[in-house]
Amino acid sequence: MCVAVLLALTPTPANADPDEETLESDLSDAIEAVADAEDEVEAAENRADELAEQIEDTEATLEELSSDLNEYAVYLHTEGDLRTTAALLSAETPDRMVDSLTFTGYLADERAALVAEASTLLAELRAQEAAHADELAEAEAALEKAEEAADDLEDQLEELRAEQAAGPSGDGGAAAPDPVPRNSDGSLPSESCTESDPTTDGCLTPRTLHVYHETREAGFTNYVSCYRSGGSGEHPKGRACDFSANASGFQNYDATGADKDYGDRLAAWYVNNADALAVQYVIWYRQFWSPSSGWRSYSGANGTPAADHTNHVHVSIR
Repeated sequence: MCVAVLLALTPTPANADPDEETLESDLSDAIEAVADAEDEVEAAENRADELAEQIEDTEATLEELSSDLNEYAVYLHTEGDLRTTAALLSAETPDRMVDSLTFTGYLADERAALVAEASTLLAELRAQEAAHADELAEAEAALEKAEEAADDLEDQLEELRAEQAAGPSGDGGAAAPDPVPRNSDGSLPSESCTESDPTTDGCLTPRTLHVYHETREAGFTNYVSCYRSGGSGEHPKGRACDFSANASGFQNYDATGADKDYGDRLAAWYVNNADALAVQYVIWYRQFWSPSSGWRSYSGANGTPAADHTNHVHVSIR
């Protein structure tokens, strides 16, 4: 069992970047390993208690048998000759005389054998107790290691969730954008989907088109898709764009490495310039940001890179 516990607690490689789902799965396994290790310790402790009780009982038995043998030896020494003589005189035949002598010796031998048997059993039990002490120590060490591994995974998960709650930070020094046009009172002019979308055959609002150009001028030039007909949300209204984390387009896997860094920087750039660009909200890597709520977990995630927005950054414009 201890080997199984250690295998279950094989740490994630130092260069790995586990996601929340992986950490949750690893933590679940670690918690199960802790429970198994606790069972091992409990079983070892119960066995130790059983051995201690057996030793105590055997010691008591040995003490009683030894005392009995000593008393019998004293009896034979003080009265044995008289008893033997009486047995011989009362015997009616020679065979009965031999039986009487044999019986007297048998009683002594039987008592001695019982003492020897109890002594042997006591020695065996004490040897088992000493060997089992090592097993108990091993089980306790495995439990301690299992608990440490579970605590470490729990710390990692809490740290990751804290990072996710904070959202991506640092836009890599990307240039600040030109603000979207506003009315003289600072309000946003009313717009509709009147401009050609450079990424599809659809349309965009002037404000969204402005954000598209400013985004590319800031250095975020990966594949982009904006207008999408049908469905809900801002895409059919020409007020949203999806910026791929991978330069060649949307990939059917979570962004990692340079692609993840690109998405982090782009999402942070939109947040940092949300007022200038009239950003309504941003979705990236299972996280949702709006000016009123900040970063929080994205409820629309369903396990796919597209739905979880782990392969592209979504931005909606007011």
